[in-house]
Amino acid sequence: MKNPLLDLDARVVIAHRGNRAWAPENTITALHQAVSIGADALEFDVRVTRDGVAVVIHDSDIDRTTNGRGLVESFTFDELSRFDASARSPFATGSTMAVPSLEEVLDRFREIPLVIEVKEVGAIDATARLVRQFGAQDRIVLGSAVTPVAERLYELGFNTCASIRDAMRLIPIGLAGLRPARPKYQVLSVTPRFRGFRIPIARMAAAARKVGIPTQVWTVNDRVLARSLWHAGVTGIVTDDPAAMLRAREG
Repeated sequence: MKNPLLDLDARVVIAHRGNRAWAPENTITALHQAVSIGADALEFDVRVTRDGVAVVIHDSDIDRTTNGRGLVESFTFDELSRFDASARSPFATGSTMAVPSLEEVLDRFREIPLVIEVKEVGAIDATARLVRQFGAQDRIVLGSAVTPVAERLYELGFNTCASIRDAMRLIPIGLAGLRPARPKYQVLSVTPRFRGFRIPIARMAAAARKVGIPTQVWTVNDRVLARSLWHAGVTGIVTDDPAAMLRAREG
């Protein structure tokens, strides 16, 4: 089966950290909600604990999302599991939600496509090992906002998102209407604005399409913007509110 994340003809709704608009981000609950809503794919972040366990959490520390404080890398997985990952969310239910391990997420979500953002160098090997262990290579895309991490992922044989450096290199090519060289990555993942500058997404998507590369845009929660991006040739919308984007796609 073709990976929809790589399909140039797709209009894919990718749930950013799960159903983040309505559930505690990067929790099993948020991921399950996104799947039950009908999201085409899940996006989440991976870091690593002191004892080398890959875990699903965005920040380098646990302060913003849990009832604890400290760096993720300072805890063992057993220690981290004692905190409530929903504690600071407006969508907390009163039941404790643990920071999930990547292994648990891959085990629970064996069919749905995944976009995995590897947040740090130390999480590369654990992530790669688990993706291979679960045979998930054909339904995942790995990426990172950290250029050395992204470029290391290129070398590991997985489907990958462009590094920020490589995405920025595509801007003048897209503006000039040129055909780029075939890149090392399989997906162009960009944001509408970067460091205060408006990104020429339509031009970049058109350039990427010339060499068979689909474009995903993050993080989009506005239905009008989503429709305009799809019309411009973008294939994937990464969103906090997958239900709203599914309605936008149908409208």
